[in-house]
Amino acid sequence: MSKLTAEQIAQHAYDAGFRGENLTTAVAVAMAESGGNTKSHNDTPPDDSYGLWQINMLGDMGPARRKEFGLDSNKDLFDPAENAKAAYEIAGDGKDFGPWSTYTNGAYKKHLDEAEKAARKAGQGSGGGSGGGQGGGTGGGQGGGFSANPEALRKYAERAESIADALEGIGKRTVNSVTGIAKDSFGKVGAETGFSDALGNFSKGLEKQVRTTGSNARKLGEGATDAAKTYQEIDERSAAELKRIMG
Repeated sequence: MSKLTAEQIAQHAYDAGFRGENLTTAVAVAMAESGGNTKSHNDTPPDDSYGLWQINMLGDMGPARRKEFGLDSNKDLFDPAENAKAAYEIAGDGKDFGPWSTYTNGAYKKHLDEAEKAARKAGQGSGGGSGGGQGGGTGGGQGGGFSANPEALRKYAERAESIADALEGIGKRTVNSVTGIAKDSFGKVGAETGFSDALGNFSKGLEKQVRTTGSNARKLGEGATDAAKTYQEIDERSAAELKRIMG
């Protein structure tokens, strides 16, 4: 199916890293840009824009963005997951929608109500949402409740961030070392047979996989940080309310 619902768009945006009001805005912008059509393509200059968020790949932007986003082809942006990741990066980690004309001219606003409803449901299909499952969580109480340890979540977030940084470094070192091997070890023969290029392309593909894994680790860490903050606020509000009741 090439046309997605607002809820499906919201889930892709959520998976890419958009959160809170920015998630709502991202969904509204996508609906204004493409109407939810994952195969939408505007090739009228100054545009060569693809997919849900109409990622512009015109001219020199094409090669630069393919490299930045780890894409083999502009058509990879017809994949809503890849398009959402690119949109998240272009939006400065999901916070700045200035690059989209439908945001600056206000066209996205007519989709905000629908986008907000969809954004509330995002993440629930992958274990998010309110309420724990029966017996869920550590130290769960009777009746299917659960308890949360904000400090443990914060430590998890720090660990995930360090893993992401390590993977990013590994990816860069791998592509540089393998590309160097191809040039230094095979010389003219490697260049003429195409083996050097093939080995270089393999290393870049490997770097993309490592970078994606690192990005996912970083998003897990961000999610843990958000959860820790939420649970901490709930604990503080509960304590304040109990103190008020107890006089």
